[in-house]
Amino acid sequence: MNDPVNVLVLGVGGNVSQGILKALALSTVPCRVVGACVDPLSAGLYTADRAYVAPMADDPRFVDWLLRTCKAERIDAILSGVEPVLEVLSIRATDIRRETGAVPLVSPPEVLAIGGDKLLTCRWLERQGFDQPRYADAGDPTGVERLGQECGWRLIAKPRQGKGSRGVLRIHDRRQLDQVTGRPGYVIQEYVGDEADEYTAACFVDRDGGVRGTMVMRRELVHGTTHRAQAGDFPGIRAESARIAAALRPVGPCNVQCRLAGGDPVCFELNVRFSGTVPMRARLGFNDVEAAIRHYVLGEAAVDLPVVTRGVALRYWNEIYVDPGALERVEGTGGLEDPRAWATRVEDYGLKRSNEDRQ
Repeated sequence: MNDPVNVLVLGVGGNVSQGILKALALSTVPCRVVGACVDPLSAGLYTADRAYVAPMADDPRFVDWLLRTCKAERIDAILSGVEPVLEVLSIRATDIRRETGAVPLVSPPEVLAIGGDKLLTCRWLERQGFDQPRYADAGDPTGVERLGQECGWRLIAKPRQGKGSRGVLRIHDRRQLDQVTGRPGYVIQEYVGDEADEYTAACFVDRDGGVRGTMVMRRELVHGTTHRAQAGDFPGIRAESARIAAALRPVGPCNVQCRLAGGDPVCFELNVRFSGTVPMRARLGFNDVEAAIRHYVLGEAAVDLPVVTRGVALRYWNEIYVDPGALERVEGTGGLEDPRAWATRVEDYGLKRSNEDRQ
């Protein structure tokens, strides 16, 4: 392969798409990265090889902008960690590929829907015979009452469609249960296990539905995002997550979130996309972004990803300092031809050199 793969990453103001950028930077596949986001102040724009300000995914202009950009930049692959963007990519995947040749790395709409709606997730897990939290649609008072009788006050209410911890409510008494009963767009679940036993498992699935790798990390959350993570063997969680991914058959990545209940893994959420821990996994040797590029875009035969059972990742705040001239150019023209040519700097904090540099 002589020419780099041209990769468009959408939503680079968000942590998941920024994680995809990091995984691409760690890949052994040469990539030219085009970053796009709706806000000129999105940090990921200034670390890409080419930057664009994009319309919102629900803007009628978005698809035309996407097609024009893919043609102009000769895009080979489109990636994103933003759910509304993925929904549009999924619906228009065939058209995008036919008109531009770019491959949207996204699952079909019916698969995305299972992970995008927490009530549908529970129903799908139940139909497939997997353990899941006991649950009820908040709009079904009879079901909610039955759930309360079965679980007592170990309950949690969540928006059916949402991310992170936004809108999530712990339920401790009758008053709180009454407040969420009938609330539109909510599901009420049994509160499974505890925070000390929460795990995130990333699975990579090939074109034939084969699971070619699963990496599990025990994690701690802050505002719904992984703050600390420890990779481990966790064979029971690994096996259950792989079974779920094999049944779901996503295109490439799938993230299984679970807790232990009585020593057994119980899945409570699915993300049918690259997840927020993608840069941690890539740094520790499990680069599912690279695997997706190789298999789904370059057409290489699927191979098993490394089994990673050791590693610790700790997140912290950091800063990127953007040349004011670069921001002015983005604001004025809607893009930046070469962000790396500007005086942009990422704060060098802590270790001056990585362990690899010292060896």
